[in-house]
Amino acid sequence: MSTFKVNYDSAEKQKIISSLTLMDDLFMKVVLQDSKCTEYILQTILDNAKLKLKKQILQKNLPNLHGHSLILDCLCEDETNNIYNIEIQNNISGAQPKRARYHAALLDMHSLKRGNDFTQLLRSYVIFITAKDVLHGQQQIYHVERIIRESGKPFSDESHIIYFNTSYIDNSPLGKLAEDFHALETSKMHSPILSKRVEALKNFNANQKGDQEMNVLLEQYRQKALKEGMEKGMEKGNLARQKVMQLMGLLAEEGRIEDIKKASVDQEYLQNLLLEFDL
Repeated sequence: MSTFKVNYDSAEKQKIISSLTLMDDLFMKVVLQDSKCTEYILQTILDNAKLKLKKQILQKNLPNLHGHSLILDCLCEDETNNIYNIEIQNNISGAQPKRARYHAALLDMHSLKRGNDFTQLLRSYVIFITAKDVLHGQQQIYHVERIIRESGKPFSDESHIIYFNTSYIDNSPLGKLAEDFHALETSKMHSPILSKRVEALKNFNANQKGDQEMNVLLEQYRQKALKEGMEKGMEKGNLARQKVMQLMGLLAEEGRIEDIKKASVDQEYLQNLLLEFDL
């Protein structure tokens, strides 16, 4: 049984914390526990300074009894009852168009209460904040809307999908927000709201609430590292077994039965044979 362990001392903890940016999904979820940060991000992406949040839920589970369920990074609702799903996506595979479509579909399914008419569906926004230009259009932001092909007019179903490409940085409000998402140091961040929150978390005090938040985050990192280490160990073990099987086949072809017997009980002898066959 594997005994792979991951433990962090104080220096390692500080190193991890110093390396965090808003594009780190685990850290971002802690940052967004302050809804003012969520509100500011939405105001900037939607270019609506009047937007005010009414409520938000982090790590919201959207079950689907007949198919694939989802756990949303951030689900929130504003004062005019528009709903928003914000997702941090560092990998292209996590921001595929059909994933965005599915997020929008489950938002609709869970926002319409039993007995309500379809006209009561809430206006929804699925927002993917991406590390790369996953749609390859060399745009800073993509607004995905349904249109009527023959007329070119909007379909007006009030379902919106937005991709915010944070790799595109300039002096616009969106460009500055993109830069904030990648900033390691709060002194290089543009938004006072975001920088204040990040500064408080990165310089936490053991007697403050932030300490609890960051300790939970560090435990999540420990579990993640443990899982990755175990997976790599399993991969390494599988590769080693494949090499031994290949060696046994080569020895059998050459009629080296005594070598096979000895290698099965002598680890050092086995390693020498692997070196002999350059395996």
